[in-house]
Amino acid sequence: MLVKKITYNILVSSSTKILSIGIALYGIRLLAQYLGPEGFGKYTIILAFFAAFNAVADMGLHPIVTRKISRKDSKENEIFSKVFTLRLIISFTIFLLVLIFVWFLPYESDIKVGILIVSGAFMFGSSYGLLNSIFQKNLAMDRVALAEFIGKIIQMSVIVSIVRFELYFIYSILAIFLAMISNFVIIFLFSRSYIKIKLDFDFNFFKVFLKESIPMGVSAVAVFLYFKVDTILLSFLQGAFEVGIYGTAYKIIETMIFFPAMVVGLVYPLLSRYIFTEKDKFLTITNTTIKFFALICIPIVVLVQFFAKDIIYIIGGDAYALSVPLLKVLIFALASIFFGNLFTAILLAANLQKKLMIILLSAAIGNIILNIIFIPIYSYTGAAIVSVVTEIFVAITALIIAIKETPIKFKFSFLFFVITASILMYVIFLILNFNLYINALIVICLYLVFIFSTRVVSLKDLKKLLNKD
Repeated sequence: MLVKKITYNILVSSSTKILSIGIALYGIRLLAQYLGPEGFGKYTIILAFFAAFNAVADMGLHPIVTRKISRKDSKENEIFSKVFTLRLIISFTIFLLVLIFVWFLPYESDIKVGILIVSGAFMFGSSYGLLNSIFQKNLAMDRVALAEFIGKIIQMSVIVSIVRFELYFIYSILAIFLAMISNFVIIFLFSRSYIKIKLDFDFNFFKVFLKESIPMGVSAVAVFLYFKVDTILLSFLQGAFEVGIYGTAYKIIETMIFFPAMVVGLVYPLLSRYIFTEKDKFLTITNTTIKFFALICIPIVVLVQFFAKDIIYIIGGDAYALSVPLLKVLIFALASIFFGNLFTAILLAANLQKKLMIILLSAAIGNIILNIIFIPIYSYTGAAIVSVVTEIFVAITALIIAIKETPIKFKFSFLFFVITASILMYVIFLILNFNLYINALIVICLYLVFIFSTRVVSLKDLKKLLNKD
């Protein structure tokens, strides 16, 4: 029953998310072609600050409250109401600080205005992000996906209007603001089916909770630093044009990151529930997720090597030709993110957030140092390579600590067959002389045949899962 519910959530959320990705990519295409590299670079810089606000305001509230309300006999309404109140206090404080300090940034006035707008959008976005904990716990992420889909439609409607009526790029930032309001309102209404939220100021609770969550809050800032600070550093050290070239390739990666985040979001409450009590279920969920990720991300890395030019030209056109080699590099960062998300979630479920914090801080510091060294020399290419190195570092170190500190035995034997199948995909793709897209369809079908024929995925695996309740 449990696996059926997870499967349903993955299928529904994936379907809705795929539609959202299609809308998001179309929106990126419209903006990239309408604004050009420099204008799109400004847009990307503003979004980087939006991510910064969310990271600073995170304070580890989301993962810790998810863990707490997922445990048996938790006082769900009381805990969540207090944490939600704490989130509002933190978000409003950051909003006030942004109003003061934004004018000291070395940007043109239109970028500063955009940063002010997203600081308002982040207040709704951060609150809506916390509400996701409720749906994670109840395995109802399909509702979150639906809310985000509606938000994407609203955002897209504004973007289409911007292009049609040739409006200034700052209106594209207003589209984000409206989307965040929509997401928050819909998710808040959905949440009332599971929990009754009220404002609850309990400063003693805030103090105790923050003591536990701040290590994860520091980790969230560290994740931002190694995931987004390259955009800000590129804007300081190079300029908006270079950010536009880099941002186009990076945006494509960002639209795909939802998938590992969604799957890990669904299994994280289960990892937290079973890691200390029912290790067999914990191991089944962990190893199945690893296999699932490997089956998907390894072929994606191979296919992007062939389709990078087509993808970039569809999104931005000739003006973004310099983004093609960047996408071929950054796709390796995406593959690392798949596994890194899972391994870091395992550390968190095992109450190892302090060790996770050390990993992420090390990654952030290393990322900043490497970017400062390589961006002036290699520009956006240097930033892309540093991103890949950082994501690989996080995934590997989190895996090593998970093996050392938790009672886990990972099963990696299937990787030989997945890698072999992916190499065959690459070779066959080079041999075939059909249309590029027909070639892709053929090698994907052959890949699936190989995977099932070698029993990497079998009905036995499915039956084993379905016996878990």
